[in-house]
Amino acid sequence: MPLLQDDLSTNLGAVEIAEVWRYPVKSMAGERVGRVDLTRAGLPRDRGIAVFDPRGTRPTHPVSARQLPALLSFRAILLHGEVLVAGPNLPQSPWSEPQVVRRLAEVCDRQLKIAAVDGGAFDDSPIHVVALSTVEHLSQELGRVVDHRRFRANLYLRVNPDERRCEPEWVGRQLHFGKTALAVERECPRCVVTTRDPDTNQSWPKLLRHLAATRDAMVGAYCRVDRPGPLEEGLSGTVS
Repeated sequence: MPLLQDDLSTNLGAVEIAEVWRYPVKSMAGERVGRVDLTRAGLPRDRGIAVFDPRGTRPTHPVSARQLPALLSFRAILLHGEVLVAGPNLPQSPWSEPQVVRRLAEVCDRQLKIAAVDGGAFDDSPIHVVALSTVEHLSQELGRVVDHRRFRANLYLRVNPDERRCEPEWVGRQLHFGKTALAVERECPRCVVTTRDPDTNQSWPKLLRHLAATRDAMVGAYCRVDRPGPLEEGLSGTVS
């Protein structure tokens, strides 16, 4: 059963999955999926496709929204087993269709290519988690609502609302959801991507400056999958 507010306020080891997200193309907006069957490699098809800059200094390395913020104005979803991409003046199209890379190049103002990546194009471990209480406290500190989607996590977790920053305490421990277990490996360093509004792509540099000053620019944590299995929104779990 989902955790009640009283459960969260009295049991610091209690967690609940609030949202599940997948990002079929690295650095594009993703999709809220609600339920997923985790494998050892993470969420199936998460970041399985990436954009490359053949003329850049690292042509075989995926580019991210750090280098090309305009990538965030595109959205990728998985529909009937096929990854579809939509964006500015681009109707939803299969990712491999020529009009997708052509429109990417126009919006980003450079020649690009898009390709599948064996094993996924991850910056670190395959699962990224963020506690919603962390984001809520950031909103209070900044006097402005911080959209949790800025942090591009796979799992947004509901925890004790008084917890200002619980993710560092999870490092070296496990998150258990039924038969599924995630090993929390390290905190997640944040970059300029978090300054971009997930709907308008407008920049808010103050957010990253605040994160650097108050949290060493860390929000959330990276996890590996110790025991694969199903995850879904509303599923309660523990930290041990």
